[in-house]
Amino acid sequence: MRAERPRQGGFTLLEVLVAVAIVGLGMIAVFAQLNQSLLSASFLRERTLAHWVAVDRLTELRLAGEFPPVGERSDEIDFGPYRWRYTLRISETPGANLRRVDVTVALRESPDRPAATLVGFLGQPIDGPPVFTDRWFPLDEEQALAGGDGGGTGIGDGDNGATR
Repeated sequence: MRAERPRQGGFTLLEVLVAVAIVGLGMIAVFAQLNQSLLSASFLRERTLAHWVAVDRLTELRLAGEFPPVGERSDEIDFGPYRWRYTLRISETPGANLRRVDVTVALRESPDRPAATLVGFLGQPIDGPPVFTDRWFPLDEEQALAGGDGGGTGIGDGDNGATR
């Protein structure tokens, strides 16, 4: 008679292959998610930088202090690690002293795929020095006719500012 060998504990080859396949599928899912996160971060970085370029162009127009003519102009600018192409579309509005400015920003390599679009309005500069006031409420009709300074509350309480 043959002596039986005691059976050793452990995993069969099939069990090991199934475990490796499960771990492999899990790793594929993890790497796919990491890749998606990197793509999203890159996309958001481009959008953020493009928005900053658009805000900068609109701010430059506002600080120039001139009333821009109606029309369209484009240019390129280096900002961050990218070269951007921006387009300014200046159009009329129903108000005679107001212009609409549409700023479109795209990567130079793909100008027909805008990364950011910004709309702003520019008013015609007013001649003369700026007028500063500490008024919170408009003059009521009596104060306006009397040339009052509106030192009261402005809501018709009879205070003409004489007790200040």
